[in-house]
Amino acid sequence: MFRFQSSRFLKLAVAAAAFVSHAAFAAPVDFSGALTASDPTFNRPLSLATLSSVGTSAVYDLYGFHVSAAGVYSIEALSFGGTGGAGSDTFFALYRSAFNPAAPLSNLVQVDDDSGVGPLSLLTSTLQADTQYYLAFASYYSNDYGAYTGRFNTVSGGGQVILGALDVPGTPGTPGDVPEPATLALLPLALAGMTLARRRKRA
Repeated sequence: MFRFQSSRFLKLAVAAAAFVSHAAFAAPVDFSGALTASDPTFNRPLSLATLSSVGTSAVYDLYGFHVSAAGVYSIEALSFGGTGGAGSDTFFALYRSAFNPAAPLSNLVQVDDDSGVGPLSLLTSTLQADTQYYLAFASYYSNDYGAYTGRFNTVSGGGQVILGALDVPGTPGTPGDVPEPATLALLPLALAGMTLARRRKRA
């Protein structure tokens, strides 16, 4: 009877540690910056097949990222203090594998204008692991500048958005060799369960 309880305790501790570790990797990733006159420009897309006629010289910031597991992820513009007539109007263009501002329709997988709050952008997309993605955070109109904030989030699948290039050690957001604090807190429980199980097995 006691041996069964020890084994059950061990399984629960290991399962709890795995759950907490998995959940810890699904934290939102916030980012911020500013679109300025010194930023690069491109003729931003209007759709997957056409280019914009009003954003022919839209400034943008480019974010390379990948995800640790296949799933559904969201990318949201939380704020943009645009100086143009539209105020806070943003535009998102999502690329897979590569981004070339001279060919803004190549490798384009999704765009969004106003799916967020007001004129702010919001993308929800199914992403694959081991794939490099690029987000072009752009102004809707040409010559529109201002500070912004945004957020990557996991909708389903439990994976983590990792900013930076794929397979580059030390990239910001990459899970490192140091376990999450919540996982560390459960390790003594798992070790205690293993010790009890071994002692009962020897007895």
